[in-house]
Amino acid sequence: MLSGALLAMSYAMNPIWWAAWLAPAPVIVATLRAPVADRRQLTLLAGLIGGTSSFSYHLMVGGWFSAMLILALVAVAWSSAIRLGVTFAERRQLLPAVLAVPIGWAAIDTLLIHVSPHGSAGSIAYSQMNALPVIQVASLGGMPAITFVVLLAGSSLGILWATRGRIDRRGLPMVLVVAVTVIGATLSFGFMRLSGTAPAPGLSVALIATDGIRSQPRDWDVFRDTYGRAIARVIAPGMIVLLPEGVVRLPAVVAERGARSLAAYAARKNATIVVGVIVDEAKRITNRALIARPDGSYRWYVKQHLVPGVEAGITPGRAAIVLNGTGVAICKDMHFPTLERDYAGKDTRLMLVPANDFAVDDWLTARMTVLRGVEGGASIARAARYGISVVSDRYGRVIAERRSSAAMGVLRARIPVDPGDATIYAMVGDLFGWGCVLAWILLLVLRSGGLSRGSVRGGF
Repeated sequence: MLSGALLAMSYAMNPIWWAAWLAPAPVIVATLRAPVADRRQLTLLAGLIGGTSSFSYHLMVGGWFSAMLILALVAVAWSSAIRLGVTFAERRQLLPAVLAVPIGWAAIDTLLIHVSPHGSAGSIAYSQMNALPVIQVASLGGMPAITFVVLLAGSSLGILWATRGRIDRRGLPMVLVVAVTVIGATLSFGFMRLSGTAPAPGLSVALIATDGIRSQPRDWDVFRDTYGRAIARVIAPGMIVLLPEGVVRLPAVVAERGARSLAAYAARKNATIVVGVIVDEAKRITNRALIARPDGSYRWYVKQHLVPGVEAGITPGRAAIVLNGTGVAICKDMHFPTLERDYAGKDTRLMLVPANDFAVDDWLTARMTVLRGVEGGASIARAARYGISVVSDRYGRVIAERRSSAAMGVLRARIPVDPGDATIYAMVGDLFGWGCVLAWILLLVLRSGGLSRGSVRGGF
């Protein structure tokens, strides 16, 4: 029950960062002490309790089938990982016992990044977004590296506590060295990366959002009347003005005409304006961002990753867009580390992200986008309806944020555009994550007896 509660706090829409560090420990201790016949039910219960904190959100976004499936998969995954570690502990193989949970979940994160229609959404790594030194490791190994380090702490605590008094002292040093070295190195790296890198003044940005407009304007003139005064009040030479996703819906011909008009206005003001537009074409609908540039030109970006079910009738895009080191993505796109690495490979230093949230997920989805900046080494400006508009630097530090409301709100900030070196993660991708997948397979083979029990050192 305690592990389930800690997991629920970790998977919540507003998670508590320290809960994830402790979550595996109580259920590992309880499972090692429980009769073998009760262990599956015990570990499944912990996973089920952990998944309840996000169940209502998945129900709202994806419906009953999706919500029940996600809850079941989370429970089964936790049950399997915990019981794998317990199996090794009973065999007196302490090191694989400690590593089973962190390796297993880092492997799961890696697979989800590459195969899930929701990308990285749902990872326990996002529970650490208020622990800035911890998330810096994402610049090395991505989200799976965060998951590994965090769960290594709880797994080590649980295994060592449950087996205290029975540990072979010859095997203990190896486990302690691994745990202390990995966690200590992660925190040291994080503090060093953050030290001496205070956010520097950069480009001026204005993020404009309101929840007060219930229906999308379907006419360019209506859009201009709705948002024009807010844009005119804040726009200045050299500024970037960013509006949320899908604030207007237009036929393709009208959208092009509006784009030319906005680009001409941006040229007169010597500014950049980005607007989320739903475009109705003859045989398809696309979710786009219109980028009006200071030189009077304009470009379209088409959203590549759509929300399953919610955007079922929309056609996805296929290409990134980078203009003078500035990339554009839309909301759900930023749930996919693979997309951010694509942008990082194009020397992107700033990401502009129109978004439209579900209100209940406002903090979490904003921080998911912020983490993409840490992985790829880019600052983030994200304007959201029914959510939180946020400005952050390449280290994940939030410079400014504002929750949307019925009023026409403006968030102004100066965003650093750091021409720093590319991150290791941007260069090597999920090398660490795929290594965890291979290690997970190795542990499963070892559990089944495919390798001799004496082939892995560190017993008790």
